[in-house]
Formats: sequence, C-alpha cells, structure tokens
Amino acid sequence: MNRSAAAFATVALWVSLAAAANTDASWWAYTHVHVVNEFGGGRVLTVHCKSRDDNMGTHWVGPNSEYEWRFRPSIFGNTLFWCHVWKGGSQIVYDAYYADDDKLYDRVYMDNSYWVVKDDGLYLRQFWKGVDVFWRPWP
Repeated sequence: MNRSAAAFATVALWVSLAAAANTDASWWAYTHVHVVNEFGGGRVLTVHCKSRDDNMGTHWVGPNSEYEWRFRPSIFGNTLFWCHVWKGGSQIVYDAYYADDDKLYDRVYMDNSYWVVKDDGLYLRQFWKGVDVFWRPWP
C-alpha cells in the first residue's frame, strides 16, 4: 500500500470512529446521572457534582424535579463523578458514578443512575425491581 492510500485509510477509519461515537447507539454510548428531589414540604434541593475534569456547578432542584447530565465514560474504566447534596445544614457526599465500583455499577439501569434524595436520606432507584434502595442517611 502506498503512502497516500495508507493516509486515506487512516483518515477514513478516524472519521468512521468519530461518527459512531456521536450516536447513543454506538459502542461508546452516553451514561446519564439523575439527581431527583423527593423532599416533602416543597423544599428545594441543592446539589453540586463534579469529576476530576468537569465541575458541573451548583444547581437548585425544585420539588419533584431532577438535575441530569450525561457523559461518555473513559475507555480505561476509571470515570468518577461525585456529588454533594444539602438538606439545611446537613450534607451527604457520594459517588454518583464510578465505573470501578461493582456495587454501584450493578445497580445502574440502562446507562442511567437515578439518585433520589428524600427527607430521611439518599436512595438509588432500581427500576427493574420497582424500588428505591436506601444508600445513606442524613448526618
């Protein structure tokens, strides 16, 4: 194969991979994280999530609403997002997504993590069981 044919093949491969990566049906699909406010009494939830590379900022989530973001996990399996949620002066800090945590990964549903914040603490929603699994109480 001559140089120009090799260069063309390389460019064609990269274009194909880039096109595949831009669709949710690709081998490198998006993962979604949801933080749901299920406080009683119409209280607003304050949430701040980040990773080593991305700071999602502080968000105020209204009653029965959610904050959601999406990302593509690292191909090295080391993606980590953690969040802080507040209830008055109390705070819960948790790993919202960690590819290397089997306990957490096994509870993710179709590339979606649903974290539910309630008056008594933090839950992880398991759609296939129809339950919210208690994760951590308020301090």
